[in-house]
Amino acid sequence: MGTLIGKSSFFKPGPPEEPGHAYVPIVEFLMRECRGKDILDIGGGRGAYSFELKKAGYAPLVVDINSSALEDARRSGLATREVSPTEILEDKSADTVVMIEVLEHVEDPKAFLQKAIRYARKRVLFTLPCTEGFEELFRLNLTYAHIAVSDHLSHYSQKEMVSLLDSLHVKYKLSLGDFVFPYASIVMLRESFKCKILGKLVTLGIRVLNRMGFIEKRIPARFYGIIEVE
Repeated sequence: MGTLIGKSSFFKPGPPEEPGHAYVPIVEFLMRECRGKDILDIGGGRGAYSFELKKAGYAPLVVDINSSALEDARRSGLATREVSPTEILEDKSADTVVMIEVLEHVEDPKAFLQKAIRYARKRVLFTLPCTEGFEELFRLNLTYAHIAVSDHLSHYSQKEMVSLLDSLHVKYKLSLGDFVFPYASIVMLRESFKCKILGKLVTLGIRVLNRMGFIEKRIPARFYGIIEVE
């Protein structure tokens, strides 16, 4: 695990997503893996993901320390609860506990996960940035966008994340997703053409091969985690 300290104006805080602007792969992950109806969205901010869950028939509660973000969530018709950083919630208070891009913001991720497990009746779902493959990117003078976020306190490789989860002595599943290659390469090549149609035509073959699974996905940018509580 590394500590991130932004020292220049290049580093910016990462604002919570607005309702209606949730990241589609994360939404799909939640729809596929949530169990039960009652959802506790810890660190849910403005409620982007709870908004999608509510539309799908779930009953989410957005919990956060940011009163301004929670006001936006309430305006979207979501149930909210403002808490202090050290506040303890009720055990078994929701079927599924959701933490989307939260663990990288907390000082003690292990303790935070332990609390989330106590709050869940069925499952804990989480996502957070992954730095697996960082050395390969660094050799190319590239890096992940989430390295330049000033309010991230830590980052994890796959080995470090597995070590953290193993220390909890729980049943879990950890997946790597949002692979940088070949997606980023395709986008950069396509957008390098002044004529957008020509860019799409040139990358068509690569995109087809990618969809057919002939191109190996490399350098994941995000962890998708499931902890079983039952």
